Amino acid sequence: MAGPHLHDNVWTRRGISLLWDADALAAVCKPQQVVSLRHFLLLHAEGWPADRIPLINDRVIVVAGLDTALDAIGTEEATEWVRAVVYKAILSFQSDVADGGNGAAVILWFTDGPRFQCHPSEDSYEWKYIAGKTTQFLPLGRWLFNGAEKDVQEIHMRTSPHNDQWIGLFHPRIS
Repeated sequence: MAGPHLHDNVWTRRGISLLWDADALAAVCKPQQVVSLRHFLLLHAEGWPADRIPLINDRVIVVAGLDTALDAIGTEEATEWVRAVVYKAILSFQSDVADGGNGAAVILWFTDGPRFQCHPSEDSYEWKYIAGKTTQFLPLGRWLFNGAEKDVQEIHMRTSPHNDQWIGLFHPRIS
């Protein structure tokens, strides 16, 4: 990918991240602080009521359930739903709550990181949709980062002095 690997924790304070490492998630929040995708979308529909946004340390909201929703709705509806509903909610959070993306972070928690595929020659990230015997790759990076995948940084955690583990994706600001 275009950018260097990200080894610091800026993704916990600003921007939009997709995260799939349980240890990294535990360093950000407790399990009871994670909100469902449904709750996140409800907050968006209500115009982000300040007294009800569950920001952790006033800097981050962690949202779980997008992976499950994608598996449930299927590939035909996924494209339009992600663009029309999820992307717009993230964009709204970024502008209305997070001071343009610099004031707070959205972390989308995924339970199964190996389902992400990176295609460096195309600057793209895809989610492996599995339903029964059907496997298809959905361009989730393009949908969520609105075509700006070349600006995405892979979040890496050092596992030893010479080894990294890929634990997520970070974009500082979508448009």
